[in-house]
Amino acid sequence: MQTIVSFRHLEALRAVFLAGSVTGAAHRMSITQSAVSHLVRDAEERLGYKLFDRRLGRLVPTRRGRLLWEQIRQAFTGFEAINDFCLRLREIEARDIVVATIPIVSTAILPWVFRRYRETIGPQFFRIRPQETEIAIASVRFQTADIAFGVNLEPVPGVAGTVIADYDAMCFLPPGHPLAAKRVIEQKDLLHLPMISLSRREGIGQSVETALPDIDLAARAVVECPSAITAAAMVEAGIGYTLLDPITAFIFRGSEIVVRPFQPRIPFVIRAYWSETEDASFDRAYFVDLTKKRALAIADRKA
Repeated sequence: MQTIVSFRHLEALRAVFLAGSVTGAAHRMSITQSAVSHLVRDAEERLGYKLFDRRLGRLVPTRRGRLLWEQIRQAFTGFEAINDFCLRLREIEARDIVVATIPIVSTAILPWVFRRYRETIGPQFFRIRPQETEIAIASVRFQTADIAFGVNLEPVPGVAGTVIADYDAMCFLPPGHPLAAKRVIEQKDLLHLPMISLSRREGIGQSVETALPDIDLAARAVVECPSAITAAAMVEAGIGYTLLDPITAFIFRGSEIVVRPFQPRIPFVIRAYWSETEDASFDRAYFVDLTKKRALAIADRKA
């Protein structure tokens, strides 16, 4: 594959995108302004189109520049994650428990679990790694995490798992919404109402789409959120409704959000995952048992 721009070009472009000027970019990279200008100019020549417009001493990204920035941002996020992992390898002997999980589990379930585990077993160090379900499963498969939590995905070969909780979707309505008078919200009640949708990162949004195939959810959505917690916050602000799990309802239990059962049933199955081939370096059975107890307490609203 032909290489059009080098990593050094991308470093310079990223610095200019972040700083907004050659001067700021040079400071970030600890090189001269002329070196930055040369790298940007050379990148534009190699690409065959402009990435920046010069306005009042600042470099403003063109439309193509903005599109390229998103790719550069994602690439450097991955690069920084690799660097962080390399640094963590220095401390691998000082064993910690790495938990790869979707945000709702780390917010509502794990704090109580960590406290109980540390009180019973000992002062273990935990490291939470927020990830979407598929990536969390891959983390335990490749043994970069000790245990993972996700929603609505079966374990893959090489990965064992168990159900932590099996919930039904709830309808989250803004405070004071007229539908609060109903005990159960049905699909027909939500026609033409603005919806807060979820991306597929956590797995919840995909579950809603699968359960309601005859509805064009994208056409009704007014905001798309990366996580259930963010979606609930949008509902709390009065922007629209959403369909989420009881764990998120528990997180917002002090809110004025109206939460009602929803029909038809949309299952949210929370699972724990771990490697079938790696021996646990911690009391995994007890840890999993604690998560089940916490999830049950949340479902019963006794927590």
